[in-house]
Formats: sequence, C-alpha cells, structure tokens
Amino acid sequence: MKIIVFSTLFLLFLCSCAAIPGGERVMQHFTESRNLARANELLQSGDRNGAVRELTAVADAKGIAGITDEALFRLALLNIHPVTDPGSNLHAINLLKRLKKEYPASRWTFQSGQLIELLSGVEDLRRQIKSLKSQNQSLGSELNELNRNIEQLKQLDQELEKKRR
Repeated sequence: MKIIVFSTLFLLFLCSCAAIPGGERVMQHFTESRNLARANELLQSGDRNGAVRELTAVADAKGIAGITDEALFRLALLNIHPVTDPGSNLHAINLLKRLKKEYPASRWTFQSGQLIELLSGVEDLRRQIKSLKSQNQSLGSELNELNRNIEQLKQLDQELEKKRR
C-alpha cells in the first residue's frame, strides 16, 4: 500500500514538474542527483567501472552546481594513475581544469587545487624520465661505439708495434 501511494505521489511530482516553468530543470536536478548517489553506492560496493559510467553521465549532462562539480571531482580521482603506472593522468588533469573553469566557487574546486598541481608535477616528471631514458640509451650507444674505436686503436697500435720490430 505504501509503495502504491509513494509511486502515485512520485508520478504526480514528475507530471507537475514537467507542467510548470523551470520544471525540466528540477527534473534534471533530481535525475542527476540520483545518478550521483548511485555512483557513490557503486563506489562503496567496489564497482569502480560502474561508478565511472555514472559519474561520466553526470559530468556530460547539462551542468548543475553542487552535483556536476562533485561528479567531476570524483571522476578525476578515479582517473588518477599511480606514478609507476604507464597510464597518463592527463584525463584527470583535464577534468580538474574543467571543474576549476566551470565551477570556480565550488568547494570541490577548492579541494582540487593542490591535487592538480601534484598531478601536473607528476606528468612533468614522467616526461623528464622519458627524456632521460632516451638520452641514456643514446649515451649508451655512443659509449659502445667509443669502446669499439678504442679496441680498434689498440689493435692498430699492436700491429704497428709488431712492424717496428
């Protein structure tokens, strides 16, 4: 009985929201709020992929302050890769930049300030490591070439010494 009454009231609420001006906005707010809550439930149950799907849907929908900004922040956190992981954090950085641009006064933007600096630093370090590895490989090849030249010079020196005798 309670379910029927609740369902009826819910349907009346939906119909009235659609009939009044701005009702679409209320419906969107309700839907996105529900999707965000679902994403949080999925995170708590350990379904990371499901949570990413829900958060992406919220982030891709028309922005709603208080909902979309939280979804962007949580989605960015889920897209952070460890330093040892070859995956890039560029997607997380872009989500945090979007959060800062679209919701500058949000509490989630404030919380993301140091995180974006940290992730940008990690990406800079990854680029430096890649560059240093390339330089190291190049220097290793050059060292091998120099060692071969030294060996050839030693052999030439020995041959010259034999001819002098």
